[in-house]
Amino acid sequence: MSVLKQKGVSLIELMVALVIGALLVLGLVQVFSASKTSYLLAQGLSRTQENGRFAMEYLQRDLRLAGHFGCVSDQAHFQANANNAFGELFLSNRADYSTVSGGNFSDALRFDFSIQGYEATGSAPTDTVTIGETPTAGAAGDWTPALPKILQTAGGAGDPPAPVRGSDIVVLRFLSPESAEVTSFVMGSPSASGSVTVDAAQLTAMNKGIVKPGLYGIADCRSVTMFHASDVADSAGRTTFTIQAGSGKINQSPFNIADNYDSAQARVYRAESVAYYVGINPATNSPSLYRLRFNVEPKGTAVARTAEELVPGVESLQLLYGQDSAVAANSRPTGYINSSETASGIKLTDGAQNGWHRVGAVKVGLLVRSPDRAAAPKRDTDVFVLGTKMTLPADNRYRSTYETNIALRNRLYGN
Repeated sequence: MSVLKQKGVSLIELMVALVIGALLVLGLVQVFSASKTSYLLAQGLSRTQENGRFAMEYLQRDLRLAGHFGCVSDQAHFQANANNAFGELFLSNRADYSTVSGGNFSDALRFDFSIQGYEATGSAPTDTVTIGETPTAGAAGDWTPALPKILQTAGGAGDPPAPVRGSDIVVLRFLSPESAEVTSFVMGSPSASGSVTVDAAQLTAMNKGIVKPGLYGIADCRSVTMFHASDVADSAGRTTFTIQAGSGKINQSPFNIADNYDSAQARVYRAESVAYYVGINPATNSPSLYRLRFNVEPKGTAVARTAEELVPGVESLQLLYGQDSAVAANSRPTGYINSSETASGIKLTDGAQNGWHRVGAVKVGLLVRSPDRAAAPKRDTDVFVLGTKMTLPADNRYRSTYETNIALRNRLYGN
């Protein structure tokens, strides 16, 4: 009678197998962890680069348009003895730009300023700005000069997102690069409405993507006049703007003899008044680059503002301004930009207007972070944006800085 012996694995063999299996699993976990870290870092890098490129694209485009007021720039309009070559119907006294209409946000219609900057306190070159994991909202007095009403927010319903403390702000005003041919111009009078008629197809192309614009400028190569379209009517391929002036209207003054435009030469442009700043997204409590757009719809009686979130992850915007060597109102620009100043350092030898009229270049610096945590180690070297030191948090987000120098093409002497 044969006896079958039971066969199996000994305890020692089982322990050896378990150790080998554990080593293999540990190796797989390490490979997976390294792959995930590499993926998160690569994704954070690519998103940061993408957002930085988009942010710079938006800023460069609108900064280069600053001062564009038809075929003659604002610099030429404000030269000595310009003989009222720059007109705004928003003024009750067309020689006094402080008489502008528009309600609480009337400063948005100060088209005599094509560019205005606001320097965040403690963010100049050689200063240090502390970047928190979550951004901190600033108050009006955290900038120099203090923020006007058009940039202030109380955090209520309908208010734009609050600006981030330590980040600069810039306001730009210009006419759109697209325009529509004027087919008829009627001057009007204090007691009668004026009108401007344009090619409807060209106007549609000019206003594409803009909801109910109502601010425009009519210009030839001699002068420019800003106006509000009190009413808009379409007929037979033409669009007619009715220009009404008076109490309760955005247009406080009618066209005058200086606004006698020849329909064969004049064109109508959409008037843009915008502000760029880093704001706090109220839904995510994270920083983003915002564009604040100001407008008065046709038949409107006050300026309204709309905040557009352009690029998430922008933590800081730093700006330096290049000013012409000649800043006096009675002198011509030399075309030689010999300074790079913060907004609070703009030379104003003949009053607040003239200093900003002589800004011909802007240096832009951005600090951009990845939208999500990217397993990025904290930098062991200092980070600077246009000379401003940034103290960064240890939150594992990937960060990068971007800088560029932008010439304001319509402010270059001779253009």
